[in-house]
Amino acid sequence: MGVAYFWRDGDDYRVQATEGSHIDFAPLDTIEDAILARLRKRHRRVSAERIVSGPGIVDIYETLAAMEGRPVTPLDDRTIWSMAMNGQDALAAAAADRFCLSLGSVAGDLALAQGASGVVIAGGLGLRIRDQLVRSGFPERFVAKGRFENFMAAIPVKLITHPQPGLFGAAAAFARQHA
Repeated sequence: MGVAYFWRDGDDYRVQATEGSHIDFAPLDTIEDAILARLRKRHRRVSAERIVSGPGIVDIYETLAAMEGRPVTPLDDRTIWSMAMNGQDALAAAAADRFCLSLGSVAGDLALAQGASGVVIAGGLGLRIRDQLVRSGFPERFVAKGRFENFMAAIPVKLITHPQPGLFGAAAAFARQHA
């Protein structure tokens, strides 16, 4: 999961890549406590990226199954995402919902830490789960920042739906340099 911030510099924009997704994962409920405990058995430190990047759904899915006492056949992240988006599996759908909740929390933490005036979610996964994001608790988790809740509620969250935003951005930068 990549994190960057950009700012206006006169008539231009500047972008600064960061390693923001490597902040610590901060659970907000008992389910996320269980996800953290599961990951902590394998990793000395659990970053947000381990949960809210595409492959993170595997650990979410397996944790939910363990909490329900259900046996699970090991599946890769693409299979779980496919089952969730196609409505083929209730556990996969619950894992996708949990992923969106955690993503809302992390995106809100990053926005608050950086003093953001807006948040943009980009990338292939965001495009594929756009309907899920809207239906999930992502918006509530994004703003759930205690005394900063009103501040957070004023921050717009946008989703890039262009299938090739990186290529589009590179073309725009080239045109600006060579126009």
